[in-house]
Amino acid sequence: MNRFARLMGLMVAGIFLGGCETPQFQTMSILDTPNRVVALRLMSDPYGGKGYDHPVSLTKEEMIRIIQGVRVERGLIGTSQHVAFSDTEIQLFAPHFVKALETATKEEMVTFFETAHIDSEHDLTTSGGLFVAGGNLYVILSNFSVETRGWQDNERYEAPYRNRPLEQMDPQPGRLVFVPREFMVESPDGEIGSRFKGKPWQVAIRYKDFLQKITALTEDNKEIKRK
Repeated sequence: MNRFARLMGLMVAGIFLGGCETPQFQTMSILDTPNRVVALRLMSDPYGGKGYDHPVSLTKEEMIRIIQGVRVERGLIGTSQHVAFSDTEIQLFAPHFVKALETATKEEMVTFFETAHIDSEHDLTTSGGLFVAGGNLYVILSNFSVETRGWQDNERYEAPYRNRPLEQMDPQPGRLVFVPREFMVESPDGEIGSRFKGKPWQVAIRYKDFLQKITALTEDNKEIKRK
């Protein structure tokens, strides 16, 4: 079965299973290890029906630059801010994010899942997704270092959380921002989720403008060194 036929089959299945739920149909695995997953997932209404800007071509270095600027803000006025991804996570995820965006169709979102053991019974889980739409790159964090038991009771009856990366386990107050803030879209129109079911943390980035500025600064520095 070719990929197009598989996508159509999953879309039909989504209609019969109910269009109200956030779809969790994996269409392609990019990375699959015991602790980390990067995959493409079919979305029933990508970017309000307009579709994503996929496929998108970025270098590993460009992806690293973008992810390094994503921050988590907590507190009523953003008094607590720290990186959303550690240096190790960025180095591990960046090449797989690049491959996923290059492979994705207009109906597919890139999703990721990561878990780390705290002790024999508890894990820390981070999951979410990313996509490009309307000229902006969206980063989503559905779960950020959420403490869970190594084995969840509800997973006897539902798919494991690693197969539901866009689902919030334990919603927390906070938000995602991008630094420098001049490249962050304040009122993006491509957010996923709803007020009724909850929205994960997400930020839209004018990534092309950001990368152009980085390139210009790099060239300026080279020119200064030559002088």
